[in-house]
This record gives sequence, C-alpha cells and structure tokens, in this order.
Amino acid sequence: MLSMIFKRRICSSVVARNVAAVQSSCVEGTVLNLKIKKNGQEPVALADSEYPSWLWDCLDAQKMDDQLKTEDVLRWRKKQLKTQNTKRIKNNNFLSTMG
Repeated sequence: MLSMIFKRRICSSVVARNVAAVQSSCVEGTVLNLKIKKNGQEPVALADSEYPSWLWDCLDAQKMDDQLKTEDVLRWRKKQLKTQNTKRIKNNNFLSTMG
C-alpha cells in the first residue's frame, strides 16, 4: 500500500514538471478594445505575472472540480448530481422523440 502511494506521488510530480506554463494570448501592452468604458482609455493587457494565479486555472475543468471536491464536498456532490440529472433528462427526452 505504501509503495502505491509513493509511486503515485512520484508520477504526479513528474507530470507536474512536464506541464508547460500557461501564457496569455495577448502581448503585454496590447489594447483590449473591450468597449466597456464610456470615457477614458481602453484597458491594456498586463504581463502574465501581474494577473492572479487562479486566473490561469479557471478554464481547466478537472482542476476546478478537484479544488471544489477538496474545499466543499457537499457542493461538489450537488454539482455532480445536477450534471447526472441533466444528462438523464436529455437522454429521456431524446428517447421519447424516437418512438
């Protein structure tokens, strides 16, 4: 059992080192043209290091799911049940149109 845990930790650390750092699609200083301010200048893209670290994890669904599971198990389970129910309802609706 201990050897499995040790192997898992080694594998996860190797995977973590192989993942490339996420970079933004805009070069620092690029005008973003969001058209959100009535008066004044448009927002400008910052350097990647100036953004908060959680911003780069927002689009990684698996990482966000794991984080929710560790922080609040009940919310994670509720989200899981909601997803399962939605899939079941969509499947039942599709099957009812077939016959």
